[in-house]
Amino acid sequence: MRYRLFALLVLVIAAGAVHADDWPRWLGPFGNGSSKETGLKLTWDEKGPKKLWEAEGGEGYSTIAVADGRAITLVQRGGKEIAVAFDAKTGSPLWQTPIAPGFKNSYGNGPRSTPTIDGDLVFVQSVSGNLACLRAKDGGFVWDKNLLTTFGGKNISWGLSASPIVDGDLVFAIPGGKGAGVAAFEKKTGKLAWKVGDDKAAYASPVVATVGGKKQVVFFIAPGLVGVDPSSGKELWRMGWKTEFDCNICTPIAIGEKLFVSSGESVGCAMLQLKGDSPPDVVWESRGKKGVMTNYWANAVVHGKHLYGLSGEFDKRIDLNCVDAETGTLVWSKAGAGKGALLLAQDHLIFTTKTGDLVVAKADPARYQEVSRARVLGENRTAPTLSNRRLYVRDLKKIVCFDLE
Repeated sequence: MRYRLFALLVLVIAAGAVHADDWPRWLGPFGNGSSKETGLKLTWDEKGPKKLWEAEGGEGYSTIAVADGRAITLVQRGGKEIAVAFDAKTGSPLWQTPIAPGFKNSYGNGPRSTPTIDGDLVFVQSVSGNLACLRAKDGGFVWDKNLLTTFGGKNISWGLSASPIVDGDLVFAIPGGKGAGVAAFEKKTGKLAWKVGDDKAAYASPVVATVGGKKQVVFFIAPGLVGVDPSSGKELWRMGWKTEFDCNICTPIAIGEKLFVSSGESVGCAMLQLKGDSPPDVVWESRGKKGVMTNYWANAVVHGKHLYGLSGEFDKRIDLNCVDAETGTLVWSKAGAGKGALLLAQDHLIFTTKTGDLVVAKADPARYQEVSRARVLGENRTAPTLSNRRLYVRDLKKIVCFDLE
């Protein structure tokens, strides 16, 4: 009898438990912009959620990676691109490490990529091609190399933007050089594991997918999509996806053995069925100016059987669209949602707008339902980060952490 009562108590406690996660890399722990965290407070007044801390940031659009009590991002200050680390709970500065000269561009200065925290190592990449491995505890260099000078690549129009992605013992990067269009390095030593292709880089980050029980790493580069065997570097397949100005920016989303890919410049989107060592089949596509999901720079997310994303061109109106992920049918559209970037958590979309609003809306295929909105930032284009029921956001001057517990 006592055992039964104890077991029942355990079940009750488990049912009411909350879940929290680190957010150690671009697009979070699952590489798709979503979180499994629960116990989040997502309603607030016009002042926004409770602010836990605010710290000096800098120019750039790097998102904030959080793991093992550290919040790490890239900023530009004093003419240098710098990796900075803070205590994730208090905002106290832990270390800062210059990794490259500063980068100036008419469409925005500073870093574009997001650090990846992997155990006691941090992997960072500068706009000018410096790929480095740092110690998470103090920011000291373990190894570094310049992808452009090492492999004879040329920087792209708006600067290298791909985040270094770690899987197993390898870190994947996109040099864009002759014979080294894409590459993998041993994460502990920086030794080249393999390189393949002559393709020019674009702006999206690599994504790891599993097909038939085997992993492949997919690179979204200037000419299109390339699937590579991560262990050998063998090219498995390629599929053309040409976008004007080579603006393949958004990282493809792996959805089981499917892949969702989307671009701006009137290209549109498609859902692909991955097949292993041959080009994927097109499940559905919605191409051209009337495409149902035109993700220019902000990745869409998937929730259940639906995609949610900010859709529109760089210089046009941006809408928040809900799309049936199985058929490609537009379900609803919130006109004029504005430029921004989003994540998915607790059945809600959490997004920041370019003008500085923090917004929460339900991820509901029935209709757009806004829950909360507050102006908390200056101009920005950086996706928010959710880790351990704390929300991290930044603009071009500051980094802010909010309590969602």
